[in-house]
Amino acid sequence: MDLWRIIVRVLFGYVFALAVIRIAGKRTVSRTDVSSCVVLIVIGDMFDDLLWGDVPAAQFVVGIGALVLAHVTARLAVFRSGDRKWRQEAGGAGP
Repeated sequence: MDLWRIIVRVLFGYVFALAVIRIAGKRTVSRTDVSSCVVLIVIGDMFDDLLWGDVPAAQFVVGIGALVLAHVTARLAVFRSGDRKWRQEAGGAGP
């Protein structure tokens, strides 16, 4: 792949990442928990695929959008159920 296509893909990915972070909110990024960390690792791997042209940009946007939407929906469901945090598994320090 030529240099200009890589540069365009990097700029597109950067702008898209900024938009997703703005939508999610700065506090969400600064207060990550285990599930958010896993989502960030998966998103990082998806950026690698975008930058090297393994997937089209549209597929990248749909993939990240679906992942972020599912994560935010799950967090809202937990928050609305009365819990302020994700429940930890057995053996962990619970609330």
